[in-house]
Amino acid sequence: MSLDVQEAIRTRRVAKYYDQKAISDDLLWSVLEAARWAPTGGNYRVHRFICINDRSLLQKIKFFTPGMVAGLPAALIVICVDWDLAKADVPIENYQAVYFDVGSAAENMLLMAHGLGLVAGPMTSFSKDAVRVLLNLPSRIDPQMFVGLGYPAEPPVYLPTWPKTKIRVQDLVQWGPYPADY
Repeated sequence: MSLDVQEAIRTRRVAKYYDQKAISDDLLWSVLEAARWAPTGGNYRVHRFICINDRSLLQKIKFFTPGMVAGLPAALIVICVDWDLAKADVPIENYQAVYFDVGSAAENMLLMAHGLGLVAGPMTSFSKDAVRVLLNLPSRIDPQMFVGLGYPAEPPVYLPTWPKTKIRVQDLVQWGPYPADY
């Protein structure tokens, strides 16, 4: 990898279109390893990952995933929470932290994929019940987010494009307390 961190953050984009070229297991392991290094609240490791690269299973999952409507990734990583581990390890008042941990793992995967020349896109719009059945998940394993992976592909020409509005960091930040008359 040759991207520096700032450049990787600035140039990474969410993928919707994927080339169907298979991703090597080595690259998938690199993305999964990046997820393992993600920060977690209290250093609790209660998330689990399911890696899917079987095209027929991906097609079935796509049927229940509106977030995958534009294209089929070459591989999909399902980020799950193991609630048995969470209940044993995480104090009840910190349960919400496991959701932040899912996001941290996803961001590490997205950045690693970008650094490896892959494209990736997070998805939260899917039927948990359907995924649970398709993947034969035990009740304690709760799917929270998908990360689709592949090689870049151009969007189909028949799809409309919308102008992109650039948001400045100044539009997102408030320095200090909000004014009383806000």
